[in-house]
Amino acid sequence: MGQRRSIRRQAGFLLWHGAENLRHVRGDRRFLVVRDSRHHLIYDVVLNWLALHFPDIRAMFELHTLPCRPIRWSRYALHLPWLPDPVQEWSPSAYQQANRLARRCDQQRVPIVNRVDHLPNAGKSRAAELVAATGIRTPRMARIENFEEFRETRLGIPLPLFVREDWGHGGRLIRADSDAEVRALPVHEFTRPVAVELVDVQSDDGLFRKYRYVVCGARGIRQSIHVSQDWCVRGSPEYAIFTEALRDEEIDFTERSEPDHTRFIDARDALGLDFVAFDYSLDPRGELVMWEANPLPALHFSVGRRRYRSIPTTRVLAAMTELYLDRAGMTAPDSLTELVVT
Repeated sequence: MGQRRSIRRQAGFLLWHGAENLRHVRGDRRFLVVRDSRHHLIYDVVLNWLALHFPDIRAMFELHTLPCRPIRWSRYALHLPWLPDPVQEWSPSAYQQANRLARRCDQQRVPIVNRVDHLPNAGKSRAAELVAATGIRTPRMARIENFEEFRETRLGIPLPLFVREDWGHGGRLIRADSDAEVRALPVHEFTRPVAVELVDVQSDDGLFRKYRYVVCGARGIRQSIHVSQDWCVRGSPEYAIFTEALRDEEIDFTERSEPDHTRFIDARDALGLDFVAFDYSLDPRGELVMWEANPLPALHFSVGRRRYRSIPTTRVLAAMTELYLDRAGMTAPDSLTELVVT
């Protein structure tokens, strides 16, 4: 039953992609976009935004699903694997298929943005190691491979600490403030647990802030601030708080240039990625504390009281598109570049 459902889903997705290609795609210079039927809506916001504002650029995005075996390689100027990181976490077969496609792209000299085999560098423990080597502070982390050793030694991670999945984003976080709590943590419920130092990033007003900076090639966009009364800061309503003062603070943040832009570029280079969102906080001295890197950050246009976020979201979409055109050896139109820098 499960296999038949998967086949039907795959067939439906192929038909839908085919219809989208017939509707939008034209020309001999194209971007080979690959998604998976289990994650088929990834970056529809990019495609829909381009269709509305830059239809000539949208016409370059040719959509496919894995496994993908292109025939007319001469028309592809760029490959975009829009696949959640790391691919081998959710499908070893998709990982193999994506890497085979990447090798064909290399043979055909088709550039790739965010190579699939580089995505594991965004795993929590690996990213912390790579980013820390650039001089940016990251929390101390350790993969929990031996549960008993972790319960006895904390693997050298100081208290307080929390445990999360090493791979993926937005998952469960559980905290421990004492050795007794460490011993009681249900680490066996995680697939690939990592212990993380809980660095003090509480602001003077008693709140906790998490900032997002998106690096697209040489560009950088301040996208958002999430604020919480709790140490676990996320954007969902059960975590984030909202006031007019915090709204004004976030608008001011997104409108200002990033003084640490060069450091973020160095961090992106260390990860071997082209496009990545960095989530970070500031310690009491105002120093960066990098929590994680996300090479496929969620993008959407907010509505209601947070509709002001549409401005930085638009800048991110424009910067992504500019990056794609640049890597394909094409020049972005002035109307697109103006959206990035204003």
